[in-house]
Amino acid sequence: MKISSFPGYALGIVVVASCLVMFGLMPQEASAETRHLRILLTNDDGYNTPGIQAVRSALLESGHDVTLVAPLENQSGSGARVTSSGVLQYKQQSDGVWSVDGSPADSVLVGLLHIMKEQAPDLVISGANFGQNPGYAINSGTVGAATVAMYAGFPAIAISVAVDYAEVGAKPYPFPSTLKAFPGAAALLVGLVDDLQETQKEQGALLAPHTILNVNYPPLAPEAVKGVRVVPAARTSGVQFSYEESDETGQLAVKVLPIDPDKAGSEYADWQMLTRGFVTISVLNGDWDAGDLLRKDITSRLSGLN
Repeated sequence: MKISSFPGYALGIVVVASCLVMFGLMPQEASAETRHLRILLTNDDGYNTPGIQAVRSALLESGHDVTLVAPLENQSGSGARVTSSGVLQYKQQSDGVWSVDGSPADSVLVGLLHIMKEQAPDLVISGANFGQNPGYAINSGTVGAATVAMYAGFPAIAISVAVDYAEVGAKPYPFPSTLKAFPGAAALLVGLVDDLQETQKEQGALLAPHTILNVNYPPLAPEAVKGVRVVPAARTSGVQFSYEESDETGQLAVKVLPIDPDKAGSEYADWQMLTRGFVTISVLNGDWDAGDLLRKDITSRLSGLN
């Protein structure tokens, strides 16, 4: 698959000897010759929605061993929320397909720590999501699920297909362009996985530790897509929240409104490039530590520590 970095930016995928080990699990080592991966597939839209089914079909047709573990119902906007007490209902819906009555993050952990406990996956994929997740997608269940997998020590890819907001009232269903784009997004994902395999070193991991690839695909047919670009994550998710008084006292009507990409952020970030018809790949780093310089600055400002 031909992927171009936008001038000044590199993919930043570093092959390393092993992934971070957490929860007592370790991804299986694989050589560059390995073609068929063991993949845990999840999403936030629900286990039986068009996006995840398109991805599952494409991965299976490519020869990969796919275990689908995803929410029973739509859990969009749940971020990386995890159920920390009580019980979780789960069910095998068909061969290799499981539903979890919880969040996307719950689904990943159930998949890693229970369903695939004896045979850990080589890769975790979250998506394809219905709706874009560029930039700082902290509310995204799709990116949240990939984040949980990453912190558990597994290479993770999140993939989303954007919506055209002008299609919200389309009939017989809204956002038809997104639905039509799912197969193209799934095919691109398979090509991306192939590239990662072909370029990984022997006994190496698909991605560096604490790394997520966040892929966003425009709502276009494959022939209309302008290309693939590896770009920085925008400093916005591309939307803003609106809270308006409702007819009921003490209640607010919540709306999610798109932001004009020409009025915010770098013109070369993932959100802006996505709106121009490019597939974007942003490389997210899970290291939250700010580094020595900022630590020293804060220490110098706190009188009790000097």
